[in-house]
Amino acid sequence: MKKITLLACYLIRKRNLCPGDAKCLVAFNRREGEFERYKGEEVAIVGIVDCGECEGNRNRAVLSLGLLKGALVPLNESVDAIHVGTCVMGFCPRKDDILKALKEKAGVEVVEGGHRYVPPTIF
Repeated sequence: MKKITLLACYLIRKRNLCPGDAKCLVAFNRREGEFERYKGEEVAIVGIVDCGECEGNRNRAVLSLGLLKGALVPLNESVDAIHVGTCVMGFCPRKDDILKALKEKAGVEVVEGGHRYVPPTIF
């Protein structure tokens, strides 16, 4: 079974703009958006971490994933892929730095995106 984790924007999660990471979880369960690649596969989400906030540095996301790895080891779990959430991909001015750091350090597939439930306009 493939195991994935989600990397979300700290500020969007903190301010409840996406409570409980609902859109990513629904898209994952429906295998929509970037999760479509898992249609017909047995896949589980083993963690959701955040980037560490805008004032942090690009390595905060890597450190968050390191903490997750430490929590998963005694559970005999691991991560095969990291999905960088729509919140980061669509709205983060530091996403290129975060992606570069993840691709250099993660040692697993880094997928750019999650759900596609972003309305094209506000009104």
